[in-house]
Amino acid sequence: MSLRAVLLITLQQEPGTGYDVLQRFKTGLAHVWQASHQQIYRELDKLRAAELLDCETVPQAERPDRKVYRITPAGRAELDAWLAAPLGPNAVRQPLFAKFFAWECWPAEARQQELTALGEQLLERMRTYAAIEAEWFSDPQALTAAQRAPWHTLRLGQRLTETWLEWIEEVQAEGE
Repeated sequence: MSLRAVLLITLQQEPGTGYDVLQRFKTGLAHVWQASHQQIYRELDKLRAAELLDCETVPQAERPDRKVYRITPAGRAELDAWLAAPLGPNAVRQPLFAKFFAWECWPAEARQQELTALGEQLLERMRTYAAIEAEWFSDPQALTAAQRAPWHTLRLGQRLTETWLEWIEEVQAEGE
């Protein structure tokens, strides 16, 4: 998956400014994709240069002009092509896993600190998921299938994170 595709998906639903896109990432896409504001603005510029997005400049009093991005027919065609194409396999690249191949050299204290910090990050992720679910999917059965589809990705994220947390507990218990 690329940031390009995620931006096209975001803007096909509703035109918006770079700030709007950032907010959509924070509130609805945080469990699917991470991107810094620099990455987002850089990619919006590339999409505009490739004529996949139009940009309307809206003057504002006492503030910089707003740039409102809208997907073009060419952008829609690229998105449709991406959606129709099968995704290739994802390589699992987890530097933490490499450390397990040097278990006997990995200091126990460093290992515990690493796993504890990861566990804390995952608990924070679960809190983020819960906030997203409360805000956007408080009654999933009342939503249409299309509106509920992102909820399914959220649920998968929750389940995978729960699995990671269980795995950390197992590894820490064995390392004691």
